Amino acid sequence: MVNTLEPFAQARNQLQSLPPQISLAILHPDFHGQHRLFAPLLEKPDTTVLFLTIPRPDYPLRDLLTLFQEAFEAQFNTTLADLPADGSGAASAVLKALRRAGNVIILLDAYDLARQDETTPFIVALARQLPEGSHLVLGGRGLPMHLLEHPDLQDKTTLVPVNPDKMMLDYTQAAKKTMLEVRALGPGRVLINGRLIEHWDGVLPRTLFFYFVDRGMTTRDEIFHTFWPTLSTREATNVFHVTKRKISEILETDLTVYWSGFYRISPELELHYDVVKFAEAVQNAAVAPDEEAIMLLQNAVELYHGPFLSTMEQDWVVQRRSELAMTYAEALAGLARIYKTHDYKHHALGCFLRAAATSPQREDLARAIMELYRDLGRPRAALETFERLESELRNTLGVSPAPQTIELAETIRAGK
Repeated sequence: MVNTLEPFAQARNQLQSLPPQISLAILHPDFHGQHRLFAPLLEKPDTTVLFLTIPRPDYPLRDLLTLFQEAFEAQFNTTLADLPADGSGAASAVLKALRRAGNVIILLDAYDLARQDETTPFIVALARQLPEGSHLVLGGRGLPMHLLEHPDLQDKTTLVPVNPDKMMLDYTQAAKKTMLEVRALGPGRVLINGRLIEHWDGVLPRTLFFYFVDRGMTTRDEIFHTFWPTLSTREATNVFHVTKRKISEILETDLTVYWSGFYRISPELELHYDVVKFAEAVQNAAVAPDEEAIMLLQNAVELYHGPFLSTMEQDWVVQRRSELAMTYAEALAGLARIYKTHDYKHHALGCFLRAAATSPQREDLARAIMELYRDLGRPRAALETFERLESELRNTLGVSPAPQTIELAETIRAGK
């Protein structure tokens, strides 16, 4: 019933069953179990593994080649002769030294720290020249778009894992539309065709961008009321069009189209928005069987990387943040209830505690925690939960806990 390892298991299976013609596997930077995936590869039978980690940012090609030489000596007790300075020649020399090893996996971690312009020719040559059945696996915290878009690697590259429901998109496939990836659960992050938007030319273009994406469809009056309530219509119109034009320049494409009185997300964009995936997972879980509901709710919880647009404080953001925080708490509570039904008390307690941390005034969560602590033989922790709730309600709302909550605390205190 508990599926906490399933995302990792799926990723491991994808990586261990790579087709022989795939020579380059890039670990998805949004998958948080990258290093755990290394272990099965290092233990793979009948396979020689060369493991390297780039140690610092802005790592040049010459240092990467030295790293290969040191890895050969340390891991194979073999001296790798001085490598040619050009990427293609160096790749040929490395593979020549590995020729007798049979199937080979080269694990290169933290590749995002390398100088991409210098190292790309070397990596491309390695991937192209690897014999069928051998693989180059790259880990890192960013998408190496130089490699994903390289024409010589189109049929040789895969991303692991790929799961659109978890916002892990497949950038190896030729997209028919411009792919827009928006993450608003947390500080806010935007990628267009896999490239991170880092500069927004001010706060307003970034804020209006997220407003458009979050609303999906909105009128000019709604926009003006939200952003420029004190400006005249003429003044607001000028600021609006300048800001909207900046957004188009930053994205290098239009974000919206205007039709029938509404601004809508352009149909030329393939939008992946974490808030939508999060909300859909919670909604679908409400009518799903328990096993499916657990998977949906776990996915929702994983998508929630933090409060909605945590670096912004506009009124509409604060309101939306509160709504989504309540949905997050309900996702955790729903997960906890299913675990409790199937007698996974510790899993249930963990989820209820996380839900209560988000919604400390909810007495139903506090009672569930108190009951689980009691059932687990921890009455003191149950009463401490009641005391925290009592203090929270008194300090924030000026009220006392409900009679049923007080009665539960008295029952636990009496040892019943």
